[in-house]
Amino acid sequence: MLSKKLNLKAYYKPKVFVLASPSAAGKTTLCYAAARKDKNIWYSVSATTRAKRPHEKNGREYYFVSDAKFDQWFKTGELLESTTIYDARYGTPKQPILKKIEQGKDIILDLDIAGVKSMKRFYPHTVGIYVIPPSLNELWARLKNRSRSSSDKIKERFSKASAEMTLVFNNIKSKRPFINYVIVNNDLNKAIADLMAIIRAERLRVSK
Repeated sequence: MLSKKLNLKAYYKPKVFVLASPSAAGKTTLCYAAARKDKNIWYSVSATTRAKRPHEKNGREYYFVSDAKFDQWFKTGELLESTTIYDARYGTPKQPILKKIEQGKDIILDLDIAGVKSMKRFYPHTVGIYVIPPSLNELWARLKNRSRSSSDKIKERFSKASAEMTLVFNNIKSKRPFINYVIVNNDLNKAIADLMAIIRAERLRVSK
C-alpha cells in the first residue's frame, strides 16, 4: 500500500482537442458545450479577417483583425495554422494556447483537416476528432437549411464535404492517422456525451 498520495497532476500533459468536420456538422457547437461543461477546458478562438456580424463579439466568436495584422502575425510565426475560406482568412494565434498549456489547461478548438495536421506537428499531445452527420442526405439538408447561397454553391460545398469525408476515412485506415476519433452528430446531447467521454479517456491515458 502506498504511504504517500501520488501527485498525478505533476505527470499530466495538457491535451489539445481539435474538432474538424464538414460544414454544418456541428463541431463549433460541440466545442462550446465542452468548454461550458468542464472548467479545465479552454476554447481557443481563431482570428479572422472577415467582417464582424451584428451578434458577434470580438474575442468571443473570433478575433477580428485587419489584413495587415493577419499578415504581420503570419510573417512572425504567431499563427499556428491558417487557411482561406470564401475570401476571408482564418488562423490560430499561438501565444494564448501556449499560455493555457503552461497553466495546465486542456484546449479545444475547431479547425479544418489541414489545421488538425498543423496542430499535431506543433504539439504532440493533440487529439484529432472528426464530427460527421448521420448520412449524406442529412448533410445535404443541413447545408440547405443554414445557407443563403445559390444552389450551385450548396452543391459545391456538399461535393467538397463528401470528398473530405472520403479522405478522412481512408486516412483512419492508415498506419499514422491524423484523426483519432469519429463522432456521429445525429443527436446533439449524445454527441456532447461522446465528446466528454473522449476527453475523459484521453486524460486517463498513459500510453502516450
